[in-house]
Amino acid sequence: MPRYFFHVHDGDNFPDLRGTQLPDVEAARKEAVRFAGALLSDHPDKFWSSGEWHMRVTNQDDLTLFELTFLATASAAAN
Repeated sequence: MPRYFFHVHDGDNFPDLRGTQLPDVEAARKEAVRFAGALLSDHPDKFWSSGEWHMRVTNQDDLTLFELTFLATASAAAN
């Protein structure tokens, strides 16, 4: 089973050194969304303070398969 790596950059770099075995790229896409949702839910203050973060998903050869980008902006009405 292939191994996928979920590298996170939120102002700091958090490389995934272990990876996760999943059956295919479609399963990796689903896992990326699940993992990103958990990170956003667990660390909302860090997300709002950093403004933008990325999750880069690679295969075992470090080839980037896709990237998720999250951007937070507040309008003047929120201040």
